[in-house]
Amino acid sequence: MSTSYLYRYWFVTFSILYPTKFSELNKFLIKIFAIIFKIIIMHFWGNGRIMFPLKTNIPVNRFPYGVWLIIITNIVIYIYFRINFHGLLFADHGFMPLKMAMPSEIVSTGEKMSSFVTYMFLHSSSLHVALNMYFLYVFGKNVEDYIGTVKFLCMYIIIGVLAVIIEAFMMPDLEYPIVGSSGAVAGIMGMFIVFFPFSKIKTFIFLLIYAIIRNIPSVIIILLFITFQLLLWYCEQFFNINEYLRSFQESIGIKGRYLNISNVAYWTHIGGFLTGVMLGIILKTVKIIRQRKNNA
Repeated sequence: MSTSYLYRYWFVTFSILYPTKFSELNKFLIKIFAIIFKIIIMHFWGNGRIMFPLKTNIPVNRFPYGVWLIIITNIVIYIYFRINFHGLLFADHGFMPLKMAMPSEIVSTGEKMSSFVTYMFLHSSSLHVALNMYFLYVFGKNVEDYIGTVKFLCMYIIIGVLAVIIEAFMMPDLEYPIVGSSGAVAGIMGMFIVFFPFSKIKTFIFLLIYAIIRNIPSVIIILLFITFQLLLWYCEQFFNINEYLRSFQESIGIKGRYLNISNVAYWTHIGGFLTGVMLGIILKTVKIIRQRKNNA
């Protein structure tokens, strides 16, 4: 039985056993989602961005060669495949859980194994690659400075692989290929808050008629990102949320450009973040132990 079906069985059982609590929970979650969705709508279609991180307050002591290597590689690959695009590009090189169960006569073992890595260097649009690389730069340069270039590159790949494994475990019946470096970047963000838990991020905030720049604790921004992922996944699993989104957007005058959340790999993001946090804790602990030994 797939994990998504187990969640649905839990959902139905809970609603039968605790109808009052279930109703209160759903009302609460829908209210929270409505607030968040209004922010998202303003973020995408407003006259300016609601909140956008600019830079951290942690100084960097060396040039982030690893970060720039990843950024340049992703941009070059994106441009190359935009010029030489073919219809099976994402199916061949993206990660798809269903493909893992196919016999080797249909999908070779090499293609299955390589997709654990190749998927994170493919992006569906220029905005997709630009946002991922921007967030990688904002948070990645400090992480690389903390652990070194070689470890940073290794952690980036390991997080990307483990993130998509978590996605496959949580959503084994996923019918579309996963592409993008979002899982790996989310993991770097997870490592960042472990290494620099009290850091702040200079953030551009647009408030209806004026804009301000404020230093906001990085933990708040990153945990908001993860909360969005969990909430949107919940709404997609148990409600026909895309129909509500479409109706809402049409009611406020948005036509022909709908925000759709069906093809977002939420558990790749969440899994990548949690993997980054765990690996960050391990690396930070090892570093502290070594420093204490050297100072002893």
